[in-house]
Amino acid sequence: MNIFTWLIIGHLVGDWMLQNDWMARGKARSFFTQAIFVHCLVYTATLVAALWIATLDQTLQPPYLIFLLTIFLSHWLIDAGNVAGHWVRWWRQSRLLFVRIMVDQTLHVLVLAFFMEWWL
Repeated sequence: MNIFTWLIIGHLVGDWMLQNDWMARGKARSFFTQAIFVHCLVYTATLVAALWIATLDQTLQPPYLIFLLTIFLSHWLIDAGNVAGHWVRWWRQSRLLFVRIMVDQTLHVLVLAFFMEWWL
């Protein structure tokens, strides 16, 4: 599998499988909550692990610190800032929950694509 595929798997595991109800509800309460911090920490650790697995056989290792900071901060801003919710309201989209989830997921995948393009 290529690196981007591993990052997508890491994203799905970190953002869906390892996010419990406490994190999901708590991150919506305010920009700075323990829930959003823990969620972003778990998500980032999952993606760092996926990147590590994807690059085990490579001589040149990726910039892990830049990756860690990029993933943690972007995930915090997207989730705690409710970027998807603002997007749905701005574009006056219907089926709010489904569209909001898809916008949120698209933004996270775009961050991964950005990282792949500029740093790997």
